[in-house]
Amino acid sequence: MPSAIKLQEEFGDDLQVIFVECQGATRDQAEAFTWRMKWMGGRAMWTEERPFKTIGNGLPETALVGSDGTILMQGHPGDMGKKIEEAIALEIKKGKEAPEGTPSALKPAWKTFLKGDVAGAIAECDKLGTDEAKAAREEFVVRTERRVARAKWLLDNGYVAEAESGLGQLAKDAKGVAELEAKISAESTRLAEPERAAEREAGKTWSTFVNAVAKKKPFEAANVQKAEGLAKKFTGTKTADRATRFAVLSKLKTSG
Repeated sequence: MPSAIKLQEEFGDDLQVIFVECQGATRDQAEAFTWRMKWMGGRAMWTEERPFKTIGNGLPETALVGSDGTILMQGHPGDMGKKIEEAIALEIKKGKEAPEGTPSALKPAWKTFLKGDVAGAIAECDKLGTDEAKAAREEFVVRTERRVARAKWLLDNGYVAEAESGLGQLAKDAKGVAELEAKISAESTRLAEPERAAEREAGKTWSTFVNAVAKKKPFEAANVQKAEGLAKKFTGTKTADRATRFAVLSKLKTSG
């Protein structure tokens, strides 16, 4: 577990570590245990859903899933050694290049897109007008729409500052692409709604709180009391729900 968290910190947004609870603990038990082990507060995700089939009964089991969903490595992490880090680095490198088999004429468009200039990449595809260029254009739009969907999810779940940052970058990247601008604008309009102000303030306060306690003693009395105070102060926000949940989890007995 600590090694995987270290990999998440090392590779940042280029990698997503997903921990899967598979021993029958409830979501509450698993999350409370995770807080107590000081594994919360980072970018790693926690779930009870298995994103791939296991191949044995032993624990831990690790799988490296490529960006296309392909299982690249799987087994006991102790048997992988440095190979998994090398495989991660290689997959990240591949993700920053045009897909294998891309025609030479389209490589500049891919290079432009991968630098973040969505509008520029789409313009290059439109200029070429070939079937391959149309397919690449569609891929650029789909990938950008995923970013919009991510911003929407963040907004829906109370992560206003993160949504604001993402939408701001999207507006720059896709400026001039009407089909994308409309979707970005719709979420930006929601972002500007008055009720988001309280959620924005609450989110920033909660983020500061988590950063301060996650790697120390999260559930000590003073921290629980502060979380309860934040829940009361920001009543009606998603952050208040998180703070209340933190206080509830602190009282849950765990083992392991």
